[in-house]
Amino acid sequence: MLNVGVIGAGVWGKNHIRIFSEVEDANLVKIADLNEKNMNGMSNTFKIKTTTDYKEILNDSEIEAVSICTPASTHYKIIKEALESGKHVLVEKPLTLNSKEGEELVELAKNKNKILMVGHIFRFNPGVLRLKEEIKKGTFGKIYFMYGSRMGLMTPRDDCGVVFDFALHDIDTFCFLLDDQPIEVNTVTNSYTKSKFEDVGFISLKFNNNILANVVVSWLSPVKVRELWLVGEKKSAKLDYLTQELEVFDRGIIEEKFDEKYDSFGAFKLITKQGDDLKLNIKNKEPLKEEILHFIDCVVNNKKPITDGSVGVEIVRIIEKALR
Repeated sequence: MLNVGVIGAGVWGKNHIRIFSEVEDANLVKIADLNEKNMNGMSNTFKIKTTTDYKEILNDSEIEAVSICTPASTHYKIIKEALESGKHVLVEKPLTLNSKEGEELVELAKNKNKILMVGHIFRFNPGVLRLKEEIKKGTFGKIYFMYGSRMGLMTPRDDCGVVFDFALHDIDTFCFLLDDQPIEVNTVTNSYTKSKFEDVGFISLKFNNNILANVVVSWLSPVKVRELWLVGEKKSAKLDYLTQELEVFDRGIIEEKFDEKYDSFGAFKLITKQGDDLKLNIKNKEPLKEEILHFIDCVVNNKKPITDGSVGVEIVRIIEKALR
């Protein structure tokens, strides 16, 4: 049984609190948040000790691990204090807003012999995992390109822009699916609100083997969209992150038709092929719960997390390049 404390009980922190309260292998000892209203609500719902001073959790020798769900700008300070206090750490993405600070934390975790895991949640999404399986099986043949849409209507954050908040997920997913890092990053952003950060971004990445990837992110779009498309030589796929539905499309261009002349719409349609499309059966699971179970397993059994601090640092480096 792993004794845990959660620091930060905001929108996402509430989910960490709920899951740590549900799983059998964890004992949620205490939660901390500056907002006393949040604390009162959590205390009434989960019957857990609360505090407005997170250092009470760090100074509690009973607590072995912490989950940090505070604003990104506070991550470096709190993670450093947690590691120095001898706690294992699960932190929401991004690890930090500065890769140099992230590197320092990775080295500190290594010296303290503590787990440092970053919440890159889509590596635990069943749809993403199934898509990676299909890539390895050769279902799509050579991958041509991928593109993602991550849009919605929300109040801009005051500690970072939409690229750090939204695009980070898709960039990490591209890297995970391809087992690769981009060799080129190009970005166009703009801010249409009073925010000091960008609220719209178009990010293009080039990977090895001439694979392109693109993602559009926005806090201003009226409809919530979370999609990933993969287009390959043999087949293509669409993943809906929200429903965890993965569709595979057997459609493409018949190259030998390019040299033929056609004088009707029916003949024009012959330059494409259309086979059987397939919606893959995927067991729906809560990605955050899978992530937290993995963290607990890594701490209890001294395993390296699949999203350890070094993964978090590398993604921060890519975001830094994108914003430059």
